[in-house]
Amino acid sequence: MSTSDNDRISYLAGEAVDALTPQERADLDDLRTLLQSPATWEEPDPALEDRIVSAIAEEARRERPVESPGAAVPAEPQAPRRRGFRWPFRRPALVLGGFATAAAAIVVAIVIATSGSSPAPLQFAMVVTGTPLAPGAHGSATLTKMDSGWEIQLSATGLPHLANGRYYQAWLKNAAGILVPVGTFNDAEHVILWSGAPVTQFRNFSVTEQLANGNPVSSGRRVLVGIAHPAR
Repeated sequence: MSTSDNDRISYLAGEAVDALTPQERADLDDLRTLLQSPATWEEPDPALEDRIVSAIAEEARRERPVESPGAAVPAEPQAPRRRGFRWPFRRPALVLGGFATAAAAIVVAIVIATSGSSPAPLQFAMVVTGTPLAPGAHGSATLTKMDSGWEIQLSATGLPHLANGRYYQAWLKNAAGILVPVGTFNDAEHVILWSGAPVTQFRNFSVTEQLANGNPVSSGRRVLVGIAHPAR
């Protein structure tokens, strides 16, 4: 279950949830009020079973066709009388007594069903171009906010495959010049990277050539650059 689903369930449980939009809260307010009403969770009247049986018998009596005077009606075989009516399942009071559990399941189902109409995840996009070190390189990337971070899907051509201790390192940088590594790879044609830093603040993207020499800092040899913008 996603974070947004957990937020909806917490809101229905009466908690204050800032992550939901005003429209999402408004959509859930009626159900929230119903679940918070004590009447929703009350046990039914113990006499409910007798009233239901009486109502069924009365309805059957009313629907029985009226006999014409003097008409001969063949006698119907009489079924053996039972000593008292017994429900083939638990008493209604007990069945309805489990309403709390059923309601909880219904709430989860409603939340999951309505989550399909949730807004699309926040997404950025960018065009990446080669630097003087790789003038023929170009491509694009999409950056999507997920529960576990930002997923970066990069697709670029014009960069040679690196091996034997050489690799590419992708970075994001904010306005203060702070670099955050977002993944390493050998070929840029189809790469999935991850960032724990928010792309809303770290928009400058770059790829450097690195050497596996025990020094994790950027080599400064940038081969791809780009700037992320909100997707339209």
